[in-house]
Amino acid sequence: MPKEHQAQPDDPEQSKAFIEKAREIDADEEHSPADELMKRLASKKPQPHKPGK
Repeated sequence: MPKEHQAQPDDPEQSKAFIEKAREIDADEEHSPADELMKRLASKKPQPHKPGK
């Protein structure tokens, strides 16, 4: 039975640098272009698979 992967604790310095950089570029936790893209992709029906291609 495989061992469960345990997450490493966050590096406080790296977390702080990440947050500061996000603030510099005005990143918004509430809304992002990636969220909109994921919503559009999730709402599309998959195209049927065509055998032989």
